[in-house]
Amino acid sequence: MNTGLTSTRYANALYQFALQKNKEDRVYEQMKLLVKSFSVFDQLRSVLDNPVLDNSRKKAIIVLAIGNDIEAVLDKFIDLVLVNNRENQLQTIGLKYIDIYREEKKIFSGKLTTAIEINATIEDHLMAMIEKQTNGTLELEKTVNPDILGGFMIEVDNLHWDATLKSELQSIKNKLIESSI
Repeated sequence: MNTGLTSTRYANALYQFALQKNKEDRVYEQMKLLVKSFSVFDQLRSVLDNPVLDNSRKKAIIVLAIGNDIEAVLDKFIDLVLVNNRENQLQTIGLKYIDIYREEKKIFSGKLTTAIEINATIEDHLMAMIEKQTNGTLELEKTVNPDILGGFMIEVDNLHWDATLKSELQSIKNKLIESSI
């Protein structure tokens, strides 16, 4: 069976169930933690794939990866995943749930890169500008990269906005080279 299709079906079912219980926001936050755990702890997938471990131990590991205080909706869902032997697809299910949630709530994920740490006022201003363009909410991952020299760079879905000093200097350099030819 197509694992992408299976993961999508499970994620859709979880979203609908969480929506009925008015817990989709909390499940979203916990699925982000679970997906992050898969990327931080490489061995998590292989531990869950281990046929020697029983479902109760696998569940304890999953709950620990989420942060122990698990939402009841997600708790029941994990039981279902384990009973149906789909724990090997849990990461993909989590990623699909996140995609579904963001699409339904019009949340855009992006990355903000600045040369130095910026204050909350500037960050709020940048987010407001982008949220106005996208007609949605923005979740930003912030990074500091001194190599850009100054300014900022924002990547949101297909939007790439480069207002860095490094980019401007490169543009000026290219224009000078063109004009001297």
